[in-house]
Amino acid sequence: MFFLLSKTVYFLAKPFTWVILFLVLSAFVRRRRKQFFWIGLGLLLWFSNPFLSNAIMRAWEVPPVPWSSLPTYDVGIVLGGITSDKEPRDRVHVSGASDRILHAVQLYREKKIKKILVSGGSGKIFKDKVPEAELLKRLLLMCDVPARDILVEAYSRNTRENALYSAQLLNDRYPDQRFLLITSAFHMRRALACFQKVGLPVDTYGVDLRSDEFQYTPDLLLLPSASALDGWEVVVREIIGMTVYKMVGYI
Repeated sequence: MFFLLSKTVYFLAKPFTWVILFLVLSAFVRRRRKQFFWIGLGLLLWFSNPFLSNAIMRAWEVPPVPWSSLPTYDVGIVLGGITSDKEPRDRVHVSGASDRILHAVQLYREKKIKKILVSGGSGKIFKDKVPEAELLKRLLLMCDVPARDILVEAYSRNTRENALYSAQLLNDRYPDQRFLLITSAFHMRRALACFQKVGLPVDTYGVDLRSDEFQYTPDLLLLPSASALDGWEVVVREIIGMTVYKMVGYI
């Protein structure tokens, strides 16, 4: 029930949903037609501004950590949300968050992590036939990571369960070891809070950076961009996620 409710809340909280809502109201509500139209247009201009979108993303993302500052960790924990459900099924399709697994391979090659734990079942309402963690294991094997150095947690469906099931596996097999949490920089706040809640100490390694250095050019300051809407959606989703997780005691 919580899983289905969270998906519904995320949809209703999308900035573009708000824009469409006010524009639809302007078409059907006569008394406040102009007010709703201008609110919808104002929201569209605000959320589509690249400079503002980049600013909110930079403020939310956890800054990346230089390799030189990293010690050696026993296990690098890679959170799912990387693969996509597409045809044909004879390969592994990855999304924009593929940095999570790619950076894990780099860290492994640089001997910064000794083993890689991939955590993820299915984040969809209807479960996939093959858990995401198993798909990521295939990718790691293709990258010549030995099977003995790959751990699989294939049951979690959200960040809370990523932390809970990973902690159970690691506390059982690798007690009192050093762990590095690898996930997107925008997702790190919620992920770290979940791991802290279940009592598994981890250091953080944010990847998949969505923000850029500030640039004050006319196109970024004034011209709208569809990609800016995506940035706002990511941040709003994470803020809502943390709020809901706090309410139900997950963090």
